[in-house]
Amino acid sequence: MKFKYIKLLTKEGKFIELPLIEIRLNNLHYLCLVDSGAEFCYFHGEIGEKLGLDVRNGEIMKSRGITGSEFTAYLHKIRFKIGSWDFEAKVSFSYELGVPFGILGREGFFSLFKVYFNHPKKEIELKQI
Repeated sequence: MKFKYIKLLTKEGKFIELPLIEIRLNNLHYLCLVDSGAEFCYFHGEIGEKLGLDVRNGEIMKSRGITGSEFTAYLHKIRFKIGSWDFEAKVSFSYELGVPFGILGREGFFSLFKVYFNHPKKEIELKQI
């Protein structure tokens, strides 16, 4: 399954193209960055609440972003869809994410798919393992 990068407007008024894909969580559609540098999948805490989770009741974990700053996340096992694929994965929900989208990382995403980045064509291809 192939996905085109998505264009976003930055705070500076410039456009950037990012490897973002849309996932479905029940009836919610959520944009997520495919990030090979992230160890785990991270979604905003508010998304967990919309799914009916008691977010802060999940397993507590401390994580660090690319800047080195620490944040708290709460681990939950959830189901979500990418295209026609339905799967279950552990996701860390945090109220401290500094980006306006979710993060799909190595554990819980890359562990389930072969991921091919074609940066010149601005597309990502996923294949189930």
